[in-house]
Amino acid sequence: MSLAQINESYKLRKERLDFIPENFKRGITSVSTASELDLKPISWGFSTAKTPLWRFPSLHGVVLSSKPVSVKISRGETLFFAENENLGLYATGESRDDAIRAFCEQLMHFYKHYKGLKWNRVTGEAYRLKEIYEKLFREIRK
Repeated sequence: MSLAQINESYKLRKERLDFIPENFKRGITSVSTASELDLKPISWGFSTAKTPLWRFPSLHGVVLSSKPVSVKISRGETLFFAENENLGLYATGESRDDAIRAFCEQLMHFYKHYKGLKWNRVTGEAYRLKEIYEKLFREIRK
């Protein structure tokens, strides 16, 4: 999953939202996605599920999480979305498994990135993420 593919999926979402007139009002107020329209990817009536993940494959072994990583899976018109807002990870795929695989790849990328940074080189959000990756994840070598 490349950054270009991720950006393209959010670009398509924005284009679709641009077609909704500004004065548009829904006839039924109880539609569950109405309040989320500008905040989250449109699920087009498909269900959203949360999947806990504990193990993440690495080139040199396996990375284990001391707490489950909750991955919210939702289905758009043509893509599946996998996301965890706390870690700031968002991935897409043509199938549920592809989206989860892309999510795991991103998690591994950022795990290695933040583990490699020295504490005096991070501030703000980077400090928070480094702390999460340091405390909750550990790598087991093959």
